[in-house]
This record gives sequence, C-alpha cells and structure tokens, in this order.
Amino acid sequence: MTLRTTVREKSDSLYSIKYDSLSFDEVTGHATMKNIRIVPDTNRVKNMDVENMPDILLNVTIQSLVVTGVQTANALHGNKIEGDSVIINAPQIILYSLKPLQKRTIFQSEASALYRQILGKLDLIKVGFVFVNNVHIKGIDFFTKRKNFELINGKFVLEDVLIDSSHNLDTSRILFCKQAAFTVDSFFSYNHNRKELSVKQVRFLGKQQKLMFNEIQINRFASDTSLPVRLLDADELTLNGVNSNEIVKNKNLLVDTIWCRNIILYEFPFENLETTSAKTSKIQDTTGFSNVYSIYLKHLEFPKLTFVPFAKSNYSIGNIAIKLNEVNADKIVQLEDHPMNYTKEVEVDVDHFSLESKDKTYRYIFNNIGINSLRKELRIHSFEIVPFASEQKFADAFHFQKDRYDVSLSGLTLKNIDMNSLLDKRIEASELLIDKMNAGIYRDMHKPLQQESKIGNYPSQMLMQFGQPINISLVKVKNAFIQYRENEIVSDSIGMVKFANTNFDISNVTNIPEAIQKNNELNISFDTRALSSIPLKGNFKFLLGNKNGDFFVNARVKAFDARTLNKVSVPMALVKINSGKINSISFQISGNNSSARGSFLMNYDGMKIDILKRDKDTKQIKKRGLISLAANAVVNNSNSGTAVKPESDRNIYKSFFNLIWKNVFAGMKETLGVPQSVGE
Repeated sequence: MTLRTTVREKSDSLYSIKYDSLSFDEVTGHATMKNIRIVPDTNRVKNMDVENMPDILLNVTIQSLVVTGVQTANALHGNKIEGDSVIINAPQIILYSLKPLQKRTIFQSEASALYRQILGKLDLIKVGFVFVNNVHIKGIDFFTKRKNFELINGKFVLEDVLIDSSHNLDTSRILFCKQAAFTVDSFFSYNHNRKELSVKQVRFLGKQQKLMFNEIQINRFASDTSLPVRLLDADELTLNGVNSNEIVKNKNLLVDTIWCRNIILYEFPFENLETTSAKTSKIQDTTGFSNVYSIYLKHLEFPKLTFVPFAKSNYSIGNIAIKLNEVNADKIVQLEDHPMNYTKEVEVDVDHFSLESKDKTYRYIFNNIGINSLRKELRIHSFEIVPFASEQKFADAFHFQKDRYDVSLSGLTLKNIDMNSLLDKRIEASELLIDKMNAGIYRDMHKPLQQESKIGNYPSQMLMQFGQPINISLVKVKNAFIQYRENEIVSDSIGMVKFANTNFDISNVTNIPEAIQKNNELNISFDTRALSSIPLKGNFKFLLGNKNGDFFVNARVKAFDARTLNKVSVPMALVKINSGKINSISFQISGNNSSARGSFLMNYDGMKIDILKRDKDTKQIKKRGLISLAANAVVNNSNSGTAVKPESDRNIYKSFFNLIWKNVFAGMKETLGVPQSVGE
C-alpha cells in the first residue's frame, strides 16, 4: 500500500497505481512486480485550466517488472534504488496528447516528474541496464479520441541509467541514460483514424548515432471518407549523426546525413479532391510539432527515386536523384512555406521526362535534366518535339493543312533562377541559353485551309496564353538551323526555305502583369543565312498585353546572286531567275491582327526571268517562251533606290509568318514590276 499511496500523493491524485503482486528477495536483491497498472484520473484533467493541464497523460499497463542486483534491502521504502538491471515486459502505453507542443516544454523535466510521481519519494535511481520488451504504444488525442500514432513490438535497451536532481541537466545523457538503442517492428501515424504513414523495422543505435527504417509507406486520402491512395514507398532509409540529446531536450532535429536506397513516388489524383478537402488539404499540426521543432541537416541524398504515373497518363519520368546540403530552420513549418530560404543547396537530376500532347500528335522529350539551387541554374542536355508520323502520313491524317514540326534543342541552360518563385510555379530567371537548334516544318498545300481563325497566335499573344507565369530577361539561341518545306500545288513539288547559322536574342520574355507595366516590348533580334547563303539581319518587336496584336519588323539583306532565289521561286511561284544581282534589301513592317503595311527597298541590277509551267502529261517543269519574253519586257531589270509601300490584309486562317512573307513578296513584285497575281 505504501507505493500506491506514494504515487497518489506525489502526483496530486493525478495517477494511481495497481498491481497484482510484489516480491523482494533481500538476499539476492531481486524484486518482481506483476500486472502493474498506472491509471490517470481523466475526470480531474477535464476540470483543469488549460494552463495547468499537462501536455501529455499516460495510461500504462505492464505485464511484469523485474529488478536484479538491488543493493539496498529497504530500497522500496527508502529514498534510493541502485541495481544491476531492470527488465520491463510487455508494457501497453496509451499516450494522450492534451495540448499542442510548445518550445518551452522540457521533456527531461517532465520525464523526471513522471518518474517521481510513479516512484514516490525516491531521490535516486541508478541501474546499469534496462531492457523494455514488446512495448506497444498508442498516441491518442485526449479530446477527440482520434488516433495520432501507434508503435508495435518495440524493444528498448538503456545503459547506465541515472535519475537524480543533478544528472537531469547532464547533456551527455538522453532520458537519464548514457546509451540507448531500440528496435520497432511497426510504426503507424493516422489521419482521421486511418493509416497515413506506415513504417516497418525501425532501428536506433545510440552509440553510432544512427536511425534506420527498413520500409516506409505513405498514403493520402482524396476526402475524409475515401479509401487510401498510395503516395510513397521507400526502402532502407538511414539517418546518420542523429543528435538525440538535441532532439529530446531542445527540440532541435540535428542530423548529419540522410540516405535512402530506393524511393517510389506515385502520382496522386488531385483532380478527385473534394472542394471541402482541397481547402483544408494541409494537415493541421495538432501536436504543435512543426511549429516547435527546429531542424539542421548537413546532407541528404536519394540516388534513386522512381515516379510512377497513372497507367493512362500521357507522360513518363526516368530516375530522379536528389541531394540537399545544409538545411537550417528554426521551425519545420518554415520549410513547408519557403524551403529554399532555409536550404543552402538543392540538386535534382532527372534522366528523362517525356510528355504526349493532348491531341497525341507529338511527344515532348527532355533528356538529362538537372537543377541546382546554389548555382540558381537549370540544365537540360536536350529537348525534342517528335511528331507521331512521317511527313506524308502526318499530312494524310488531317483533312486540312496542318504544320508538322520536328524540333530538337541541345545545351539548354536557365540562369539565375528565382527558386522560391519556381516552387510557386513561376519561372523567373535572367537568361536562357540554347547552344544548338534544329527545326523542321512541313505543310501539304494540296489540303484545304482549316477554317479556324488564327487571330491570337502571334508570339506575344501565345506568350500571354502560356499556362505558367514566366519572366526571363534574355533568351539566346545559337547555331540554329530552320527548314520550312511546302508540298506546292502550282508546281506539284516540294518548295524549301532554309535558314542556317541562325542566332536569336529574345529579350523581355514575360507574361507577368507587373513586369509588363515596366516594359511591354518583346524584342526578337536575329542574324541568319536565308536559303543557307543569303545574309539576313533584323528584329521583331511585339507589344505585350496589346489586344490588337501590334508588331513591328525591320530587316536588312546584303548582296547576293539573284539566282539563289530559284530554290523558292521555281517550286512556289513557277518563276526562274536567269541572271541578276541583289545589292541589298531592307524593309520595315508594322502590323496587327488584321493587316500589315511597310516600306520595301530592293537595290538590284541585270534581272532576267523565265515564266514556267508544269506539263500535265510528263509532270516536268518547262519554260513558257512567249510569256517569258513578255515578262522580261515588263519587269524592271534594275532598281537603285526607289522604295515601295506594300500593304497586305491578313488571311486569318494563316500564320503570322505568312503575313510577313506576303508583305515582303508584295514589295518584291511591285519593285520588279511583276503583276501581283503572280505567285498568289
């Protein structure tokens, strides 16, 4: 009765203890207690003020407690227990959480108080070895009765246990012991009484400061009543350099390194989230854990992370490798809100990422993607736009004209990225560099035009429609090769325009309203070799956010042999240039959604042409003698400085570049004196 009375008095009647038997052999110093029950007075707690309420409440049953090598015969009635070992078998513990954790909560002193509550007036407990076998712990919210966590079949080993007033502040000890180790078969945490986190085979080695998890599984729930959806599987997660003293005493998570052999992350069906759940999808921290615990991590490495999309998903992701260096935050919640502010370096590498377009006509492929937060840099080895079929099969798949794109980029680097904006799905950076580009475009002109307006598809307008906020100061494309091919009606042959050794400088690439208010001009400067040999320089200027689609173009061409133009004039217009020299071309165009007008100046001399036709029987292209003779009589053979003012209405079913070419071609024909109907 003495022990029972002591517990009740020392705990201010908060706890009472019951047991079936207590035996003590004074000769061997061997004490045994069986079927111990430590029961809290829950009614008393309910009537307490919140300030006076304890943080946690324990309800404990222990199958047996054995103490060996007790040095004092009257230890249980005195003020000291000193022994060789304590073996606690099959404790069943219910841990009630009464209020959220606070930084000032001192676990060590609470544990000391709890020991005193249970052991009465003892001033010292000193045991060489403590073994807790087959422990089962349930964490429950005291008021809602919802499960917080569950620990099954834990085994704890404590060495050199010493509990007294002076050693409570000994920083070399954790929960009153010099060394600790444990294993746990299973651990679960709950969300609305459903298993959200499942862990198997947990091991902690105090001397080695190592914590290991054999298997980890995380589930998520689309709503409060839905079945669980697998989110993550992980194998062999290891934490090295775990400072357990800081974790327990100061609520600081100090870890040197975290490493995991293999992680599988599953796509989560966010589209199935209920509206009410979506608003409260962030799990409330009722324990106060994330608002109290700080974290310092030197290094984290996940060399193999596999993302598994839905079976019907239109994308695939290769192996993902993640590295983190020096994570330091006063509160864990800070990492949830702004992780990059508290992390020195994050590096993520992805083997490849492949995405199929919604209409299944293209696959977009990214190879060797790497992002580093310290360098604020994203690197992509190559990017490809791959059409689903060859040129002719692609054209045959549609009843109307449709451009087929075949594009590859290599050596992509995005510099000075705003990493926090990137996490908020905003792309903000100073520069995007592209080392090389190859682009092929094909169109079959035998098909009718698609009767769908292309108003709104100018580069500036498409940028404004881009799905994510973007702000890149400068985009530089080097060594680009662009080829446009048309299967012509007039010649029934392929017309081809090539731009080689092309360089682009594109400035102020943005669709963010605040940035557009400061600068609303999207500028594209280019330097290229048209038809692979004609030097051409110029720039486009678009007004961002302008509903009329206003744009401006100017370009300059240096001297070249006019016969070079036969590569396009023969298949596209059935006009052959026999002789002539182009000394220079310059033009300026201003336009909008509906039309373009400008000034065109072409200096040339010695121009002679032939008008051609395609023989219906032989399909060969032949000269039209009389018409060619008449054309040369009409055509201006030279021009030294007279500019023309071409105007063109836009065909709303054709692209922006068609309008530019239409205006330039009109200027060329007017300068040459060729009827405007030629080549239409």
